[in-house]
Amino acid sequence: MKPYIVPQLELIDEDLTNLEDEMVIEEKHLKSIYIEEQNCKNVLFKGCILENVTFSDNCFKKIEFNNVIFKRCDLSNMSLEDAIFHICQFEDCKLTGLNIPESCVQYTTFKTCIGDYLGLGFSTLKEVDFEECSLKMSYLGECKFQKVQFKLCDLTGAEMAGTKLKGLDFTTCQIEGLKVKLQELVGLKVTPTQALNFAKMLGLKIEGME
Repeated sequence: MKPYIVPQLELIDEDLTNLEDEMVIEEKHLKSIYIEEQNCKNVLFKGCILENVTFSDNCFKKIEFNNVIFKRCDLSNMSLEDAIFHICQFEDCKLTGLNIPESCVQYTTFKTCIGDYLGLGFSTLKEVDFEECSLKMSYLGECKFQKVQFKLCDLTGAEMAGTKLKGLDFTTCQIEGLKVKLQELVGLKVTPTQALNFAKMLGLKIEGME
């Protein structure tokens, strides 16, 4: 499912400095701007394209992005509490240290994004695709996954303890040092080499594999 964007959007190419509670930003093309030092809640971005937008030093609560495309945006080290991402698309974005706990992410694609140390703990993810993303040391623990896919992603050192992994396919991903619980491995699809690594993590001594 791709975001619905009307053919002609109003261009905004000046920094946003006046966001307020309950504000709605609809059918806009935000390009090469900064959104920084904003403190507000229940802001809605709807039917927008955000291109080369940098978020910095903001405090957003219950922000919602509905049918939004993010292109080459920087959301690094942001904290978004109780956020909603509904039918969104992230392309080549910097998400390092982005913290969005207890959030809802649905019908959303992350493609070729850098999301090391991404924090999605206690969130609900429904029909979410991660494609060619770096997610090293990310926290995806205690999440609810429904039709989530990881393709060619680097999950080195990521933590998924408390998240049921049944139905996931990690065969194209790097998962060295992935932190999980034994019972959550049921139904997870991995390569033979990945299975051996999990066995070692569980303390098994495998003959001929010292």
